[in-house]
Amino acid sequence: MIASLLKKIPVQLKGEWIARKENCRFCGDNSALLIANVDYWDIKSTALVKCTTCNLAQLDPMLTNEQTSRGCRSYYMEESMRTSLSEKKRNLIRNFRRGVLFGHSLRKRKFKIEEVLEFGPGSGYFLEGIKFIYPEIRITVMDINPEVVNFNKSHHHYVTHLAPPENYIPELANRFDLIIARDFLEHVTDISAVIGNVKQYAKANGLFHFITPNGHEDLWKHYLAFRYLNKSSELLINHVNYFDGKGLLNYLSEQQFTPVDYYTYKFKTTLKGRGWMVKPKLMAPASQKKSAGSYFEKALKQAANNEFNKEDVLNEWYISKRYRNLTLLMSRFHHNSLVKVDPKYNVGHEIYGLFRAPGRE
Repeated sequence: MIASLLKKIPVQLKGEWIARKENCRFCGDNSALLIANVDYWDIKSTALVKCTTCNLAQLDPMLTNEQTSRGCRSYYMEESMRTSLSEKKRNLIRNFRRGVLFGHSLRKRKFKIEEVLEFGPGSGYFLEGIKFIYPEIRITVMDINPEVVNFNKSHHHYVTHLAPPENYIPELANRFDLIIARDFLEHVTDISAVIGNVKQYAKANGLFHFITPNGHEDLWKHYLAFRYLNKSSELLINHVNYFDGKGLLNYLSEQQFTPVDYYTYKFKTTLKGRGWMVKPKLMAPASQKKSAGSYFEKALKQAANNEFNKEDVLNEWYISKRYRNLTLLMSRFHHNSLVKVDPKYNVGHEIYGLFRAPGRE
């Protein structure tokens, strides 16, 4: 099945060649293919373009940090509103199990982890899973969303920074054995600045771990809506970077990062047609220019009571420090990726990366 799909995809995206309003944040080129027009809430109307040199697709013009913050907070609250309390709890446990599995993979390879930084930590439970394997680690988190920062500070007692990830913070330089950016790189306004900060914050040969959507599949819904319906689509979740698997590896290699693991996984979306099939149900919704400000105020009141006690969240029969192997077994059962494919093929829902940061002279 996978072999037959690889013959069909990636589908070559078609579009008008244009001069960009802003240069590519990877390679600095000024030419691109126009892929789609999108509306980011009622905050900004912009375009999705694909660089003709490095294949990075981005918004053009890009959001400002202030616009990103407004939209992120609104989406955070919108997601909180439409997710039931039981599903939220299940998501926290899922993130914990994924952290356990990842932490164990590092421990198995005998990586020494003492200081950890996570960009965009979300609920913080992925870090709790790593801490289950490395109990003595010291954790710092950074986010642009005050609700996320406050939750991680009060719920987990992590060291927190409320700041755009593009902003360099000198006190974090050369400190971390592991830097994490899960479901994060697709959100940042200046990806080259963020990768530059990762280089500065990591210890020599420290680890950089990320997952990010396969850009070809992630872009597909907007591409279809624009090409076949000629409509601007709605961009509520601020995916502003869409990574080509080969292009992302090339960029990280140019920045002297060395791959330890690099693959794509989760192929249900590919089998359903994302990235290669023309179907109406795969198209992004037409833009409604939903109001970010008014929606956020309404959602904030409802979401204020949606908090959990950590002991209640992790009160599962198989989560036990005394029986760590049982916890690991259940984590593997739920989240181990059996099929892994080279990201250059641009199939699969997620790109997984674990890289070594450059050494220091």
